[in-house]
Amino acid sequence: MPEGVFSKKEKALLDLLANNLFDAGKSIEGVDVDWRLVWYEAYLQGVSLTAFANFPAELSQNPGFSKIRANLQSRISDNLAVNGSHLKIHNILSKANIPYVILKGLASALYYPDSLLRSMGDVDFLVSENDVERTCAVLEENGFVASDKSHGDHIVYTDNVCRYELHTQPAGMPKGEAGKLTKEYLSDLLSEAEKKDTLFGQVVVPSVFHHGLIILLHTCHHLTSSGIGLRHLCDWAVFVNFLSEDEFVEMFQEKFKNIGLWNFACVLTRISEKYLSCPAKSWVGDVDESLVDALAKDIFEGGNLGQKSDDRSHEAMILPKYGDEEHKEKSNSKRFVSYVNQSVKNNWKSAEKNKILLPIGWVYFGGRYVFRSLKGERPKINASFINEAKARTEMFDKLNLFEKE
Repeated sequence: MPEGVFSKKEKALLDLLANNLFDAGKSIEGVDVDWRLVWYEAYLQGVSLTAFANFPAELSQNPGFSKIRANLQSRISDNLAVNGSHLKIHNILSKANIPYVILKGLASALYYPDSLLRSMGDVDFLVSENDVERTCAVLEENGFVASDKSHGDHIVYTDNVCRYELHTQPAGMPKGEAGKLTKEYLSDLLSEAEKKDTLFGQVVVPSVFHHGLIILLHTCHHLTSSGIGLRHLCDWAVFVNFLSEDEFVEMFQEKFKNIGLWNFACVLTRISEKYLSCPAKSWVGDVDESLVDALAKDIFEGGNLGQKSDDRSHEAMILPKYGDEEHKEKSNSKRFVSYVNQSVKNNWKSAEKNKILLPIGWVYFGGRYVFRSLKGERPKINASFINEAKARTEMFDKLNLFEKE
């Protein structure tokens, strides 16, 4: 590992992940590190279970580990509950004869050496656009409560256990020619979905090809906004290692090149090799190692969906949307206006239909944000986020995202 890329705490976390995911044999005995800080870093990266599930018993006897142990037990309990929520969705939709597929979550967990190592968040699932109305009705009949806030590309529901996101297309879909091809590649997503047995019951998940495309789109989508955590990287690393090299190339190389994601797949895989000890893949070829290190550092600096940096949510206001050439060509100021307009529409449904209300929304929601930031309830906006967004844009541009190779 290059000197200065990661701290001792971050290096220890990577070693824990490498051991649990790829049996890397990294020695952590005698490592001079505060494991409580490593635990907190793992939490911010969305990999607390993945890293600490098999923590050496002799090290966990340290008195300072008692709080970690309690937090780990709580995280295990939460994870089991979310696993159960996946099964709840399966049972409800299967009973109603509504075709569906799980996105990420339990679908990603099936590629881990132990599915319980995958830290869960929400339950994301997809149905046909033609089945949305019926799905909403069935969920509400079963006690699910819909959010009254617009989320653009998905509908949010909650019960007393979990948050659920109902999608009609995966996150991160590009526009233009890349978008047309991606939709074509996903056109048989529901018909090719597979029923899989889990530790808790049966669920419907994407085919291997569709899963790989979905998680790469999702990773790209979040990386180029507020940021991804190590959980996204782990999902990709275990998936890549699931297939033989020939299988991966045959299944993905041509299609990923067609939509402009092959270079990104190679860089992400190289990060997995270099920092998680994922077995090397010859198809990665020669990649820019400085870009590999920079993207790895970006993951640590932002954390899972930007949890480590208050500036990340502000950077997302002006970062270009890769796969949307019109948005990408806009100036920072125009991107900012577009972002705020969409935020107003998301929070105020009337403004979505009546654009004359947008200036009122700017004043009201902008003023509310400033007031809440002064109270410490929202991150304060620092001018430095503009330079940080510029640096990240320059880095992302090197990936040639959604540019046909």
